[in-house]
Amino acid sequence: MKKTKILFVCTGNTCRSPMAEIILKNKLKLAGITDIQVKSAGISTENGQKISVNSRKALKALGLNAYSFRSTQLTRSMLEKSDLVICMTERHKTTLSGYSNVLSISEITKGADVLDPYGQDLKVYIKTSHQIEDACNIILQKILQQKGEE
Repeated sequence: MKKTKILFVCTGNTCRSPMAEIILKNKLKLAGITDIQVKSAGISTENGQKISVNSRKALKALGLNAYSFRSTQLTRSMLEKSDLVICMTERHKTTLSGYSNVLSISEITKGADVLDPYGQDLKVYIKTSHQIEDACNIILQKILQQKGEE
């Protein structure tokens, strides 16, 4: 069975998109959904960067572990092999124009972009993690609806 591939994208792949990857993976696991693969990447990063300290702490506050996450530079191949690419902002989506499988998180949630918490205090990261968790709840609902489980 072919797995559906979801890719979250932000700028550096050390704050927002890794939180989204980890949160959605956990929600899918709890829902018993095993045919969806979730990854993340950054438009402007270096491979192998650790997740930011405050992202790790924000995930821990949600009861989640950032495991040994390392950043990944976005490639054309990743875009082409993904069934759905979810960008944290409209600006990221614009950067990736030309791919029909790219949406912004605000398009999915009918809400706002996920603003970059980079360099800010833990409160901002926690607020960002809650925004991402809310978005992942909506994504999970859409997945369950498509599977006819809602």
